[in-house]
Amino acid sequence: MRSRRMQMLMDKAAIALSTTCAIHCLFLPILLVALPALATTSLGSESFHRLLLWFAFPVSVLALTQGCRRHKDRIVLTASVLGLVLLTTTAIAGHSLLSEEGERVATVLGATALAFGHIRNYRLCNKNKCNV
Repeated sequence: MRSRRMQMLMDKAAIALSTTCAIHCLFLPILLVALPALATTSLGSESFHRLLLWFAFPVSVLALTQGCRRHKDRIVLTASVLGLVLLTTTAIAGHSLLSEEGERVATVLGATALAFGHIRNYRLCNKNKCNV
């Protein structure tokens, strides 16, 4: 029972981290125009995505491994792996592979896919009472 609560808490944390990444990516350009001083902070730099990824990646892998081991839902696994691959690739090599707009789209798609996987994982584990 305790590990189920931990897994569900990790799903919630991963959803929050993915959402934060998407919001940061979408609204940072607007905030930089409105508040140019923000560019001098860590929130204004691209390294913020890497920092979020350092937290989101292990939390996601743990939560999804525990949930998928029990319910074996391929949609959760596919969406989450796609999200993690997009976020990781974009954070590491986004500038060299994509335009700024392409990088933004890939990040938002990755964050959305990952959040979707965690929401589905959370619901399935809650419904099935996964005792991992």
